[in-house]
Amino acid sequence: MSIHSPSLHSTTSIAQTTSQLPPHINEGCYAIKNVGLGAVGVGLTSLILRLDKGRVIKVPKTFTADDFPRRDVDYVEYMNDINREALELEQRIYKRLEDHLGIIRCMKMSSNGIELAFAKEGDLESYIKTNPEPHDHLKIKWILSLITTLSYIHSRRVFVDEIALRNVLVNEEQLFYSDFGNSCLLPVTADVDTACENGVTVKIEILHLGWIIYSIAVWAVHKYYYFGHGDPQWPRLQDLPPTDHVYCGPIIQKCWNGDYKNVEALNKDMLSLLAD
Repeated sequence: MSIHSPSLHSTTSIAQTTSQLPPHINEGCYAIKNVGLGAVGVGLTSLILRLDKGRVIKVPKTFTADDFPRRDVDYVEYMNDINREALELEQRIYKRLEDHLGIIRCMKMSSNGIELAFAKEGDLESYIKTNPEPHDHLKIKWILSLITTLSYIHSRRVFVDEIALRNVLVNEEQLFYSDFGNSCLLPVTADVDTACENGVTVKIEILHLGWIIYSIAVWAVHKYYYFGHGDPQWPRLQDLPPTDHVYCGPIIQKCWNGDYKNVEALNKDMLSLLAD
């Protein structure tokens, strides 16, 4: 049986004992209205707080009755339980993935949160919006990195789910997957090619990756999430942007069409393109 967090979106980007954490973390009050200047990310279930120039800590939000004046205490505790469970799942996923190139480095885990390396250049969505288009060599490097890292993640029997520009971090011209708070932890014996957990399949993972590859190729933000609507549907051809004259356009189109059985097949196509 797989382990999956509640269907809520969290944010990402980790260091120290409780006594070394900022005072407001020790107080256990993480509601949005209490976020201080140290916050570098806010999600539905968690906050990311800056510890120093190289580290952040991801902590679960903890609400009080004041945050939900029209709800009873049981509802407040239910929300807090969801937030804690999402972070606990993410800790299990980091343990499964271990330290690997292309995944934001997990430095330490405790009951307080997850300490992660700080990606000083932010997420890829913001990076594309605020930086000039890089040379093709860097684009190719990034695309290959995303493909090979996702292949590794799947080999560890994890579905990322929210493969999105905002969840890919940039640091020193390298890309890193981050935010596994809504991911699926599959049984170690699962067949990733055929697995379906909470609606997530390898083809949906590749579909999402295709949009990131497209955004890098054309250097413009294009966002898409399969589960972003009440009744998820595979995108129709007429709703897709043109891939003619786009670098690796045929590969992107195959990602969107669901033609790849697994990420290894996608990687093989990409390497063949580079060899031509």
